[in-house]
Parts: sequence; C-alpha cells; structure tokens
Amino acid sequence: MKISSNAGFEMYDKLPDGYRLATLEDFLEKGKRKIGMKFLIQWVSNPNLYQICHVSMNLTAAILKPHLDNKRVFVKNQCHAL
Repeated sequence: MKISSNAGFEMYDKLPDGYRLATLEDFLEKGKRKIGMKFLIQWVSNPNLYQICHVSMNLTAAILKPHLDNKRVFVKNQCHAL
C-alpha cells in the first residue's frame, strides 16, 4: 500500500512483493548509473516505512554504500513486474 507522509515523501508501509535487497551492482549498467531507476530505502527511525527513491546523477556509491551495508536498500526483482 502506498502512503504519503507529512514530509511529502512517497512511501510504502511494507516492502512490496517483488523487491529484494539491493547490491551496488544493481545501480549500474555497463559502468554507468541507471538514471531514473526506482529503489526503496527502509527508514532507520521507522522500519515499517520504505521511501521511494530514484537514481539521479547526484547519487554516488559513497552516499548509497552505508544504506546498502545496513541492508536497507531494495530494488525490484527483474522477474516481477509491479
């Protein structure tokens, strides 16, 4: 179920079907960032919320790695269509 917080972020109140833990390689294709790709980050302060994010030119491995290391980043499984 998609919900909206008072901060204006789009979120899910549970991890949607078809999503799995992400790796850094999920964000790259032929060495380039997958600009526009949707991914979810689980909130630290409320683990029941998954914020919808998109890959942009500003997203770097240094920004993403701590979240990946804490197992809070999820991407859509290629075999599932949401």
